[in-house]
Amino acid sequence: MDLLILYFLLAVVISFICSILESVLLSVNMAYISVLEKERPHTGTLLKAQKIGINKSLASILILNTIANTLGAAAVGAQAESIYGTGAVVYVSIVLTFAILFLSEIIPKTIGANHWKSLAPIAAYMIRFFIWITYPIIILTLFVTNRISKGKDAISLTKEELIESTLLSEDYGVLGEQESDVIENILLLDKIRIEEILTPRTVVFALDGSRSIKDIVENEPAIFKFSRVPVYDDSIENITGIVMTKKIFKQALQDDSVALTTIQKDIFKISENLPVSKALNMFIKKKEHM
Repeated sequence: MDLLILYFLLAVVISFICSILESVLLSVNMAYISVLEKERPHTGTLLKAQKIGINKSLASILILNTIANTLGAAAVGAQAESIYGTGAVVYVSIVLTFAILFLSEIIPKTIGANHWKSLAPIAAYMIRFFIWITYPIIILTLFVTNRISKGKDAISLTKEELIESTLLSEDYGVLGEQESDVIENILLLDKIRIEEILTPRTVVFALDGSRSIKDIVENEPAIFKFSRVPVYDDSIENITGIVMTKKIFKQALQDDSVALTTIQKDIFKISENLPVSKALNMFIKKKEHM
């Protein structure tokens, strides 16, 4: 009777642990691992290696789980037959099946999925032990699985998935609305063209380059609202440069009779059909303001 209970508990407990580890390993993400690497470098590095080499990690867990279930069922059945007779094997097998289903599959996987952050550090060390004791069998299983996958690694996270993750983080209150919008807009920069973000000409404040500094300072109070102002020649349709407002004030203290064109800076021209991401890189390389 004691052996029957022992075999039963061993099968359930080992399967319980394996199910939790599997659930934690599949739930943990690389962002969390990066944070863990900074807080606990050794644990984070270990968990990262297991996540990257997830085939080996899962193989060790599934091997032990299969062994526990198979040998456990055989041992429990044999003990039940020796104690209660052949007729009891069916009933004991039914009890064991439901025990493994609920106590070793549903419950532990739910726990692992809901509490993976707190369980991940200890799971990393347990998985390492599992890999060590099952390594010879893992080599054989990896030989088969690598032939199936042909060594190709799947992309773990696409840009579209990252955007959806950002939106979900906003829904759950992890990110604020503005933070979510900023991240989403950054990720979409390569799909947005310059023409889509241009300020309409009708609302652009610009100055005629032929006007004197004195005239502008005395009659254009709007310059105090901007740090940079476009400069045009005759018509706003003909932008020739840009001027920093602080340079206007500095020139006003030195000689305010000169024309605005004398202190303007040439502009960096780009096609309005370029993606914003490419334009941003060009401005950064040339150290230009947008």
